[in-house]
Amino acid sequence: MNRRSLRIGIVIGFAATAVAVSGSAVAHPSVNPGPAIPPPAALSTSGDYATDVLGDPWDFNEQGDVPPYMTLGTEASDAISWSQGALTMDGHGGSVVKLVRNFGAVLPWGHDGLLHPVDANTYTKLSLNVDLSTPRQIGVRFWTAAGAIGTAFLPIASGGFAGGPHTYEFDLTTSPLWSGKIVRVDLLFGFNPTGGDDHFHMILHWVRLHRADAPTVAPATPTVRMLSPSDEGGADYATVSGDPWDFTGPDDILATNDIVNSSFANGAFNGLTSGNDSWVNLPLRTPLNTDRYHRFTADVCYDGGFALTNAPGGGMNARLIWFDEGGQAYTDSQDIIVEPGCNRMTMDLATDPAIAVDDDTTAVKAGWRGLKISYLRFDLNEDPGVRAFSLRDIRLADDAAFSSGTFPITFNSTVTGTAEIFVTTTQGSWNGTKIGSMPAGVGSNTFNWDGGNMPNGTYWVYTTVRGGGGIGSGYSNGPVRIERPVPPTPSCYVPLNPFRVLDTRTGEGGNNAPLTTGAQTEVKVTDVGGVPPTGATAVVLNVTVADPSASGYVTAWPSGEAQPVVSNLNYVAGQTVPNLVTVKVGANGRVNMYNSLGNTNVISDVVGYYTASTPTCTGRFTAVTPSRVLDTRKGTGRQGAVGPVGPGQSINVSVTGLAGVPAVGVTGVALNVTADSPTAEGYLTVWPTGEGQPGASSHNFVPGLTVANLVLAKVGAGGQVSIFNSAGSTQVIADVVGYFSAGGGRFVPVSPQRIVDSRFGIGGVPPGLNAGQSVNIDVAGIGPVPANATAAIVNVTSTDATAPSFITVWPAGSPMPTASTLNPRPGVAIPNLAYLKLGVGGQLSVYNDSGFTHFIVDVFGYIVP
Repeated sequence: MNRRSLRIGIVIGFAATAVAVSGSAVAHPSVNPGPAIPPPAALSTSGDYATDVLGDPWDFNEQGDVPPYMTLGTEASDAISWSQGALTMDGHGGSVVKLVRNFGAVLPWGHDGLLHPVDANTYTKLSLNVDLSTPRQIGVRFWTAAGAIGTAFLPIASGGFAGGPHTYEFDLTTSPLWSGKIVRVDLLFGFNPTGGDDHFHMILHWVRLHRADAPTVAPATPTVRMLSPSDEGGADYATVSGDPWDFTGPDDILATNDIVNSSFANGAFNGLTSGNDSWVNLPLRTPLNTDRYHRFTADVCYDGGFALTNAPGGGMNARLIWFDEGGQAYTDSQDIIVEPGCNRMTMDLATDPAIAVDDDTTAVKAGWRGLKISYLRFDLNEDPGVRAFSLRDIRLADDAAFSSGTFPITFNSTVTGTAEIFVTTTQGSWNGTKIGSMPAGVGSNTFNWDGGNMPNGTYWVYTTVRGGGGIGSGYSNGPVRIERPVPPTPSCYVPLNPFRVLDTRTGEGGNNAPLTTGAQTEVKVTDVGGVPPTGATAVVLNVTVADPSASGYVTAWPSGEAQPVVSNLNYVAGQTVPNLVTVKVGANGRVNMYNSLGNTNVISDVVGYYTASTPTCTGRFTAVTPSRVLDTRKGTGRQGAVGPVGPGQSINVSVTGLAGVPAVGVTGVALNVTADSPTAEGYLTVWPTGEGQPGASSHNFVPGLTVANLVLAKVGAGGQVSIFNSAGSTQVIADVVGYFSAGGGRFVPVSPQRIVDSRFGIGGVPPGLNAGQSVNIDVAGIGPVPANATAAIVNVTSTDATAPSFITVWPAGSPMPTASTLNPRPGVAIPNLAYLKLGVGGQLSVYNDSGFTHFIVDVFGYIVP
């Protein structure tokens, strides 16, 4: 496999000129800058960016403050070195010291400005103490998240003079560009203003990038660094699979390339990289869930010096490479800049946008999530020469999580004092819930959290320490999840305007590639689109498959639970198919989507959620016998207007005060909406009248085919809902099957279960339905549905139909209504979700109008009083 040279922009001197180290600069997607999370002044006496955000002040007591390597820690200098308490450099006019680094074309890790941007609104001063051998002007150059470059200078008359250590302070707001998020900060050393010797020797003792109200010189106050939860996460894929990639033996490696003199010793794989394509192929012992395992950590040591040139002694960049089982071309990550010595580097491969993880020359930008990976390798470096290495550990981890017992929250403190520990579901928030306090000592401290009464959710942790005459705070750089088992919980419905949570065509939701055969993805459904971060027991999604390459089906179920034998959508090659899905939320706040065959894009829009924590429940469900409220073929529901809905046209439909739905007190309705005889490929959108039309579809159709889809619609102005048709003209039929109010029953989500399948006699039904035939099926008391259930939420599927038809499902013992539940057709499996009132004996009646069809019923929940 051919390798390409590293492309990385380096800026030299005072001029903002990009100079490529190897090759030419290439535009590429960038990881969105993370949240700037400086603590408020009340929680930080120091008020210094490096202390507050990195947990590591620029006091040069650690080599990591500024790496003592040319290009990595400095530019255009003659030499750079580090000793405890000082950074030393020999330079000349135009030399640069990099404080906040951002190479741009790399996956960020460590002290990277993309991961830890500077909040320019908080930190407005930069102070430093420096000893210069010859006078010169000093400046601060910075890059904004938007790519603008600004510079702030000290006046020549006020600073930059030789003759022992001097302390200088910059007002960064003198540059109008100092605003928002800053992703790179450099110190610039200009030319000798006296016209004398342009070379200088510098000793940099400390740097502070601080608030305006904070002291210029660092006060003796606490520095707090959070250690756990961390960005390394929790459960490791290889360990869960039975054998960690700890490189204690050859079973942790499938193959290598451009590596010689290799051995396993001292708990590491050791050797020499002998070319610029040196890699280690990692064994995948069980299927790798890329949605679950996305936190990549590598622990590797390198001998020699640092350079990025495409020549022996250069190429200090690593990467990860993977193949998708779907047959797509290989994907390689962006570069990972590594240093001489030992690197323990952690990166989140689930980037935003999804393609930001991919190298900018990759032909197929598949991202990381939602892939079924068959090949994974770690490329050590691109040194065309020979370089010694020692690979000690590789991890692919989930977020840290616990369901029982306690989780260790660990932090370092530089003083003795009192620590308070807080958690929040909002990353970057300092308004969290206090979960405990403890005495803090110098060094490592641990607080064991049992989760208390906090609900399932993803939590970020921060700690404050009061001592030494001040207060310091530290924020975790990774979250921890509480994911206790979720029992069946009676819940109320909260309708939402549709919001897109997944679109594999665009990368929305983190997936940038179609789901391949047997692939699954975990969709985040909490803390998005109006769904709260905690408390949701189930979500209602409109799920659509687009451009499938083969006939298959999609299954949705709670993440973290065993995959059930059910289906939610069935499709044939090339067909765009929607279906409403009501699914219990997994303990980790996600639901799974599985694709059975071929490659297909999957789109999911959340339209509402169920919760047990609503103080006043107006989302109780009352099922009614299905009744028609709109039929454009006959003028029903359109005040006598007859005819299809045209392209780009919207109609308003009254849904309250008729068909058993009360005139007042209704928050939402369940409608079975059917597109009949459409003339073009398009979609319908249903939303509350009087509110903005959402950018999501409720229904997709193709010319000439009759397709039904259940819609849970929030009721808008005048007790109406609006229906929009995107293209062509189509007849639209809507049957109301129930409504939400304060007076109905509560929904109980369950793990999906198949209760009827006429192909195999499941449910005691006959082997299919002929034309005009009906059958009663047991629901209450079957599987997870209790005997006292008043209604059930089921997915009904027709398969092996011999003729176009319609199926009606209604409460047993009641007259069959003039309404349909789904529309079978030959050669295609047709599903539809149904909220159905249970009839006599807790049964439903099922009727098929024409031809023959098998039918399947999968239950996803039920209603109790």
